[in-house]
Amino acid sequence: MTIASKGDSRFNEKVDAVAHSQLAPTRSASSCSAIDDEEKSALDSTDVSRVLAGAQDEDVALRFLKQNKVDLDDLSEDESADHSKAIFYGAHKLKPKTMRKVDTVILPFLCLTYLFMFLDKALLNYAASMGIKKNLKGNEFSNLSTIFSAAYIFMEPVVTYLIQRYPVSKVMGVFISLWGIVLACHSACKTYAALMIVRTLLGMFEASSAVGCIAISGMYYTKAEQSARIGFWAIQAGTGYIVGGLISFGFQHYHGKDFTSWQIMFLVVGLVTLCFGLLTFFYLPDNVINAWFLTKEEKLEVVEHIRANQTGLETKKFKIEQVKELFFKDKLTWPMLFVTAASQISTGAIGTFSVTITKTFGFDDKKSALLQLPIGAITALIILITTQMISRWGQLTMVTTSMYIPAIIGAIVMICLPLSHKVGNLLALYLLYSGSCVITNIYIWNSCNTSGYTKRSFRNAVTMIVYNVSCIIAPQMFRANAAPRYMPAKIALLVTQAVCVPAQLYVGYLCKKENERRDKEQEGQDVKKYQFLDSTDIENRSFRYIF
Repeated sequence: MTIASKGDSRFNEKVDAVAHSQLAPTRSASSCSAIDDEEKSALDSTDVSRVLAGAQDEDVALRFLKQNKVDLDDLSEDESADHSKAIFYGAHKLKPKTMRKVDTVILPFLCLTYLFMFLDKALLNYAASMGIKKNLKGNEFSNLSTIFSAAYIFMEPVVTYLIQRYPVSKVMGVFISLWGIVLACHSACKTYAALMIVRTLLGMFEASSAVGCIAISGMYYTKAEQSARIGFWAIQAGTGYIVGGLISFGFQHYHGKDFTSWQIMFLVVGLVTLCFGLLTFFYLPDNVINAWFLTKEEKLEVVEHIRANQTGLETKKFKIEQVKELFFKDKLTWPMLFVTAASQISTGAIGTFSVTITKTFGFDDKKSALLQLPIGAITALIILITTQMISRWGQLTMVTTSMYIPAIIGAIVMICLPLSHKVGNLLALYLLYSGSCVITNIYIWNSCNTSGYTKRSFRNAVTMIVYNVSCIIAPQMFRANAAPRYMPAKIALLVTQAVCVPAQLYVGYLCKKENERRDKEQEGQDVKKYQFLDSTDIENRSFRYIF
């Protein structure tokens, strides 16, 4: 019998006992204690607040299990011949009904958050073909993208701290609502200075989106499931291109004197974003423990389900030692940040200038906007295929490395072909998006390969900071005096995508060697079940990296 089948059988018996108060009055070291009528109510909302108000340095899952008399040593993982595989796929599977509940409530919030983030950020790209540049000169349009990313970088550590200390759903709800208001305020801007102000505020408030989505994904899903679900919400980057292109095309048919098409576009999308922010604030659960859509038995089931991740649920105490470990002791940190920086130069470049580049091929404004629709479909398709491959086979390094190859080919073609070759240049531009999509795999790597709540939060934060540094640098490569070929920018895209190949392989090699070292350390020893002690991936020698 496999560990999964044994774990399911034992845990289902345990949950049934909690649900019906039928546990034996005595217990051993590997069983749950008897639960009387008063203890049955331990998961009620009044008691959840009391549980969460306990010692802040404990994982909320640990306090939750203690409150419900669940023995932390009830299950072990030493029965698995392949410990790394057990950690990736999980030892205890959710019941189909519970999984449907989680997917039905949590996944739509994650998908819509990421959709609005990409849509709201991409509107500046579409506004380029709708007249926003009429009041701008020189490199001022590039500066609007740069100031957004600079503000994002400034706010990211603050947002990470807020998510660590306060309920993640409330932080995200407030920030999404505020960025919706700021987006709507774009419609009142008529000068470069006003646009710089609203772009700064938008960057600050959007800093909550990616780190919040990654944190929530790790609360409900195993590592294999996270790979698939992160793929589901990350494909909204492609959906954002499609929706944004259609919105832009539609509003370009509006011809007003005092209120232009790009202004009304920002107003409408901003108000819709505000409504979603309010919905997030009131309906997105803070974590599994107070998930309003789960019964008390299902909460226990989900906690045991994600226990195999060995990354914990949530800890509200900030631990500076975990931050120090991230930057000074973890040998994977700096190589991964280099991969992030180099790979996402393409995102910063084509994210802001894809419409402008398309126009250099000889297409008019409306066609340039419509030709962004295939970009959305291509982006969604690449993310969906690659994340599902990782979820099924776990070959993160090889899948990610293969994504740089089309981008390298696309950059070479754009350098070599003259602008008169419309179709060839357009297809080459589309190929660049393969490298841009690597950011989704980086999300997966961070979530699955980092344990310790503070460490994981700050790894996500510093990743987004580096991502936005790339987004600052990349638009500045498109200088006005280099138009329309923008040859220096195209060469930079080729170089940055090419260096990612050996860098990505090196990260995979480090993970493989570390797993082998730990296997050798624990050879012949029992591998104990994760205890929700908020230990880091370096401290917990039973932790295994996916690569």
